[in-house]
Amino acid sequence: MKANEFVKKYGWDEATAFLSLDSDVEIVYTASFFDDLKRLIKSHELVESYGGLSKARNHVERTVFKLSCQIIALKKAIADVESCQ
Repeated sequence: MKANEFVKKYGWDEATAFLSLDSDVEIVYTASFFDDLKRLIKSHELVESYGGLSKARNHVERTVFKLSCQIIALKKAIADVESCQ
């Protein structure tokens, strides 16, 4: 299962809780799965810091500095969050 499919199936809260499991729990997911899941959760948190997906999109559309590092990161975060819907 891919990380975005995991989020689609279980939701953001469950994905966040899944990352905080104790290391003695037997898990059959790969390291890349966890890296992807961490990235998706960070993206979700960034988008939520703008007030949600629609407000984040609106911020990107209204900005003057389309190629700033923050806007590029926000665009990637928006794409990550959209891939989980």
